[in-house]
Amino acid sequence: MRRALGTALGVALLATGPAAGQQEAAGRQAAATGTAAISGVVSDAVTGRPIAGAGVSLFGVEPGGQELAIRLSVLTDTRGRFVFVNLPSAPRYTLIATHPSYAVGDYARPAGASTGALIRVDDQDLSITLADGEWMREANIRMFRLGAIGGRVTDERGEALVGAAVRIFSHRMVAGRQQLVPGAVVATDDRGVYRIPRVQPGRYFVAVLSVQATVPVGVADGPRTLPLGGLETRRPYTPPGSPPDARGASVDVNGRHRLVLTNFATPPPPGGDRQRAYAPAFYPNARTLSEAQGIDLDVGASRADVDFQLAPVPTATVSGRVTRGVEGAANMLLRLMAPGSEHLGFGSEMGTTLVEADGSFTFLNVPAGAYTLVASPAVADTGGSPAGRLAWSVGYGPALGLSMVYEATGTGVMWWRSEAGATVWGRMPVSVGDANVTGLELALQRSASVRGRVVFDDSNQPDPAQRFLIMLEPANADTSLGVPNTHTAAYDETHAFSIGGLQDGRYLVRFQPFRGWRVKSVLVNGIDVTDTGLDGSLGQDYDKVLVTVTKAGAALSGVVRDRDGRPAAGAVILFPVDPQRWVDYGLTPDRLKSTSARSSGAYALSPISEGDYYVVAVPQGQGDAWQDPKFLAAAVPAATRISLTTGDARSQDLRVSEVVVR
Repeated sequence: MRRALGTALGVALLATGPAAGQQEAAGRQAAATGTAAISGVVSDAVTGRPIAGAGVSLFGVEPGGQELAIRLSVLTDTRGRFVFVNLPSAPRYTLIATHPSYAVGDYARPAGASTGALIRVDDQDLSITLADGEWMREANIRMFRLGAIGGRVTDERGEALVGAAVRIFSHRMVAGRQQLVPGAVVATDDRGVYRIPRVQPGRYFVAVLSVQATVPVGVADGPRTLPLGGLETRRPYTPPGSPPDARGASVDVNGRHRLVLTNFATPPPPGGDRQRAYAPAFYPNARTLSEAQGIDLDVGASRADVDFQLAPVPTATVSGRVTRGVEGAANMLLRLMAPGSEHLGFGSEMGTTLVEADGSFTFLNVPAGAYTLVASPAVADTGGSPAGRLAWSVGYGPALGLSMVYEATGTGVMWWRSEAGATVWGRMPVSVGDANVTGLELALQRSASVRGRVVFDDSNQPDPAQRFLIMLEPANADTSLGVPNTHTAAYDETHAFSIGGLQDGRYLVRFQPFRGWRVKSVLVNGIDVTDTGLDGSLGQDYDKVLVTVTKAGAALSGVVRDRDGRPAAGAVILFPVDPQRWVDYGLTPDRLKSTSARSSGAYALSPISEGDYYVVAVPQGQGDAWQDPKFLAAAVPAATRISLTTGDARSQDLRVSEVVVR
């Protein structure tokens, strides 16, 4: 409900409770800037109870998207109330609420109920329009409580495993395909107990990680730690020749190789004449994900009984040599991965090692099983957000890190690229039984490269000296293929670039980071490969590639209405008519778009590449469902088909339809 302001606005409304000081401070910040106000209550979306101590932030936006100077934050009082006063009139104010125990929420759209989605605020989300002297009194925000997963990790004797790394995994749609993605990682305490907080509703798989990291005795690259989500090694590994008191965090196994002890479970003493190790375990003590039991969490639910008892298993040594590409492989990282997990980042390996100068390699302490031997200069970690969840693999550095958050898909990715083996890659299956595996031959492939230049089709192009990013995204979003990227190689009118590192996959050209610009076309020898991409599996280089970027496109706007024809809240999804474009669009889809209608029902989408599309309005809770091709197929009967060409400015009103996927 909105009400015109009188001279006595009623700041005393929140004059009691722990947040009163913050509320008054916010009023002083906005003093003499206007005569409008916003107030409301933050409450639990399930129980309806008020949430005290929630942080509420206010952002003002002018016409055209220019952000106002008004950026205020307050805390709710004991009854969940907040107020912002002395506000200038503005066409759009956005409210965001945060709390340590809840998913982020915003006005009129509680967030956090979707599994695995990155909580974010879209610039078209429901917002508040204020006139001078107007008081929006019921800008209420509902928040979903987050859950937790915990338990205890013990060894074969029932004794606590201290400092063991535990991580959660879940499935989510990435580039239209179901993919296993990692979540938070924590360490067990001195009781062997762990707890993973702030878990959204959904199904999760819990794993105790265990990586057997092998290094040659001659490695001399300085101290190494393993900061897996803030977890440090028990003692940093230092190469031979270091002071005696700095050594001891590695074990000399055969006089030529050492096993590095990290925050993963320390291998027990040999059993008979066989080395032993704790293999990675999925709850409840399964060796593979296919045998694991999922943990289902409802909103705000927690589990504290996800326990593990690890038992050591006999291990073997796996060794061989690089038979092709040796000259570029020295010190290259090799990883032994369970089949289907090759795209996962550090901490998900069974073992790691380095290629030695003569091309040989050795993995110590490998449990029996089927593996994929992965040789790649790039390792990535994918999930809702990359911050604080990555691990160094022992022996990997030095490396270049690149962090990207793809807002359209709600995906955060962090890549590490090493100079060792930067021009080669390889994969091969490895089967390990009771006996040592010797004589493996790994034939490395040369990675392909792309060279070309960027052309801006607008006279108001960026300054030639300004840096921008040309990226090649794997079409299937398999981050194990790396994301080769470069800044412009020539800071002049040529905008030349050169990118290496293409592996066995198809790559799409993407452009970052100038807002409003997009790739218009990619030409290779006059052939348009904008949508088909560049095939790295051919092993050929691509020269004289012409990338044209543009601000031009089509625009689509309108009003979302309910079944009675009244303006309604909802999400608007635009997707191509061609179902083949519902998958393999990388991490930055060009032809699939989703936005939220404002409180007035108005929505807008631009720029849009020309083509044939469906557009549909759905309830706000289905706004992220466009990433599932089955959802798009089910949405077709309720959608409106439109054809757009560059320069079009179409208006299309929509009725909200709830899409049911069968």
